[in-house]
Amino acid sequence: MDEKMEIRLVNPTEDGFLQKIDWNKAELEANVRSIVEAYQGLVYTEDTVSDAKNDRAALRKLLNEIEDRRKLVKKKCMEPYEVFENDLKDVTVLIKEQISIIDGQVKEYENGVKEEKKARLQDVYAETIGELAEVLPFERVFETQYLNVSFKESKAATEIQEKIQRVKSDLAAIDALDSKYKLNAKDVYVRTLDMSQAMAENARLIKFEEQMEADRKRKAEEEERRRAEAEARAKEAEERRRQEAEKNAAERAEREKALAEQQAQEERASESGYNAPVPDKTADVQSEEPAEKPAEKEALPEEKKYKATFYAIGTLQQLKDLQEYMKEHNIQFGKAGK
Repeated sequence: MDEKMEIRLVNPTEDGFLQKIDWNKAELEANVRSIVEAYQGLVYTEDTVSDAKNDRAALRKLLNEIEDRRKLVKKKCMEPYEVFENDLKDVTVLIKEQISIIDGQVKEYENGVKEEKKARLQDVYAETIGELAEVLPFERVFETQYLNVSFKESKAATEIQEKIQRVKSDLAAIDALDSKYKLNAKDVYVRTLDMSQAMAENARLIKFEEQMEADRKRKAEEEERRRAEAEARAKEAEERRRQEAEKNAAERAEREKALAEQQAQEERASESGYNAPVPDKTADVQSEEPAEKPAEKEALPEEKKYKATFYAIGTLQQLKDLQEYMKEHNIQFGKAGK
């Protein structure tokens, strides 16, 4: 280096710097040891916590006094250096400013070289991409490291071509799939450029469809089972109604037959001059047997008899009791005339 460009120390000279700081280390160390030894082995209890806090404060005060002194010595030693450092910055800033100017020109040149390299790689892309430009734009095959000086342009061009060819092959393989979901798989591939993810999406959709079909069949079977059960219940109900109707018809025929027989008996009794003891329809009670003939008694003057027509309303038991009463008293009775 030119002597004019050297830093020559005037005061102190290079051999005039402070080589060692002499101080009373032995004396201070002995005093500190004696103070510390006075605290060693002490065990503080709940009753002496306040003493422990005082002892701690005293030791901290001693430490701070020593540290303050050390910092002062350092400051004194550094004061001339700090002045020297600030003065030297006035010189070095001149160099740094010029370095910055030159660096700007170098970067501008390097950026130009990178842009030219990138443009040539774009030409390689354009020659190879074909109809996939919209699916696979340049930015998806380009990597920033291609522009580094250490990365050969031929290698970068080869990688771009290989990426494009791989995408073409993958898309052709997806188009060849025998699957209704190949468009879905292609969408995933175009988004990720990952063939495994595209195939996984195709498999997922096929499995989902199978599950949906299984669910549909299960629901159809359940619906058919419910329909069959409903039909069976309807048939059972219809059969019960039919049996009930037949039973009711038979009972009705039986009642009509009995009524016809009763009416025939009444007609025969009417023709013979005897009224069967049948309760009034209003009471809805039928006499169980005809009134007994008056018992033969000793010859007594026969009282004049009268005929009265009336109806009675009461419980079944009351009407039966009334019938028994008339029987006991030899009162003839029969159905009232219409």
